[in-house]
Amino acid sequence: KYDGEFGGIPVINYEAALHGEVQKPGLGPLHTEFDANGNAYTSFFVSSEIVKWNVKSLKVLDRVPTYYSIGHLSVPGGDTRKPWGKYVVAYNKITKDRYLPTGPELTQSAQIYDISGDKMELILDFPTIGEPHYAGSMPASLIKDKSLKIFKIEENQHPYVAKGEKEAKVVREGKKVHVYMTSIRSHFAPDNIEGVKVGDEVYFHVTNLEQDWDVPHGFAVKGALNAELLIMPGETSTLKWVPEKVGVYPIYCTDFCSALHQEMQGYVRVSPAGSNVPLTFHVGKQGAAAADSTSK
Repeated sequence: KYDGEFGGIPVINYEAALHGEVQKPGLGPLHTEFDANGNAYTSFFVSSEIVKWNVKSLKVLDRVPTYYSIGHLSVPGGDTRKPWGKYVVAYNKITKDRYLPTGPELTQSAQIYDISGDKMELILDFPTIGEPHYAGSMPASLIKDKSLKIFKIEENQHPYVAKGEKEAKVVREGKKVHVYMTSIRSHFAPDNIEGVKVGDEVYFHVTNLEQDWDVPHGFAVKGALNAELLIMPGETSTLKWVPEKVGVYPIYCTDFCSALHQEMQGYVRVSPAGSNVPLTFHVGKQGAAAADSTSK
């Protein structure tokens, strides 16, 4: 049954769709998720509690306090057809006295409750990041053995990949400059580039040559205001940079990778637009001329 339309969207009649209402559940209902036994768990912001109620009978079965002013909550799989329904996590908006004071700004508080029995039982109170909305959770067994640790470099199909330092190069295509760059502990190749001009579109295609877990490399250009990169092992990512002024611009790794992390840097020399400075690149003291496809 519909009550007409609003903005072209059919509006369902409230009473026609209503199964029933829970009587006196709490103050400030905010978010509801479900277990696998026909029960619902609703957060109440004003009364700072989680209320467990039965969807069929609409009766309140249990309630537990949260600390404090709960926002959203999460039951593993609680918004799916088959919830796991063993825990509920309370994500709170107010912390107050839960942890040691750290000044005016506090971390957010959260609690985990065991809901496998008839009554909810608090099992952990812990600090966390700001209260997430509609956070999802699942058993770790579903993903831990499928979690990717590295991208295999030999399977990298990126069109601008450099699978080794010998493939590092710089290519000019009109006003576009493509830098095929590699990163590995603890240097970039190339790490010195000359002949870039003001107004060029410079594309740094950075391939992380590492094949070890948890060794990403960052990449940034001083003066690039759009982004920086974080490149996973075996991955290629691209940063576009359009230099606006003549000068020498550092490039550097932005993610700690080794004891020589701060040595992982290089320089790009930018010349005036219309200048005749040749496009060259260097790895350490070894130099090479760059390719210019526009002259062919």
